[in-house]
Amino acid sequence: MKVASYRTLALASLASLAMATSSSAVTILQFGQTNPNDVVTATVSGSTTTLTTNSLAAAGSIPIQITNIANTPLAVPIPAFETFVGVTSTGTATTSAGTIQQLFSGTIAITSGPNNTGNNILTVAFTNASLSGLAGGGSASLFGSRPPQNVLFTSSNAAIIPLIAGNPPENFSLAFSGITPALSITGTTIAGFTARNAGTFDTGTPTAVIPEPSGVVMAGTAMLVSLGCFGFRRRKPAQA
Repeated sequence: MKVASYRTLALASLASLAMATSSSAVTILQFGQTNPNDVVTATVSGSTTTLTTNSLAAAGSIPIQITNIANTPLAVPIPAFETFVGVTSTGTATTSAGTIQQLFSGTIAITSGPNNTGNNILTVAFTNASLSGLAGGGSASLFGSRPPQNVLFTSSNAAIIPLIAGNPPENFSLAFSGITPALSITGTTIAGFTARNAGTFDTGTPTAVIPEPSGVVMAGTAMLVSLGCFGFRRRKPAQA
């Protein structure tokens, strides 16, 4: 029985080796602001907070520098514009263990022209992403991920299109810094503020890992040879 058990273990190990999987993440785009004086503005209206992009150079948008596109760091950043379209709170702001959190839905457009014009380098439509940061602090993040939330990337950029084909899992994070006044809640929603931002947009795609045949053979041989330690020893003839 013991020998059979070891045989089963060895065969199961070989099967799992042949079907191993891993998860790979691909950076679709990263950016930073061109001018630190440009700001994301949070504006309160009743029980709702709306986030907008604002700059002197392009009202309604923020000039940015793309530093990574299609998983390739750029020696020379690409100029573009970031525009928030209908980015509005969709839930009640809460505080837990000193952290403020509220859900937001809307669209982030990264385009060659201001106010969502020109080439669509990357557009992110999202539902119920989380804006989260320490109460009284000067930084926060707006982040979403599919699954479990709704996050959808679209692009007309030739380098990005194949990376988002087939709707792989998609996620993004915007880092807000220099929040003024400090992050707080007014009534049931996040209070107004201004902040600078930078962003990262990724896909995470589970992929099958197929071991090299020689690797499987070597591993299998080692496992089978090791069975010799468990019941396959030659018995010495009994002494008279």
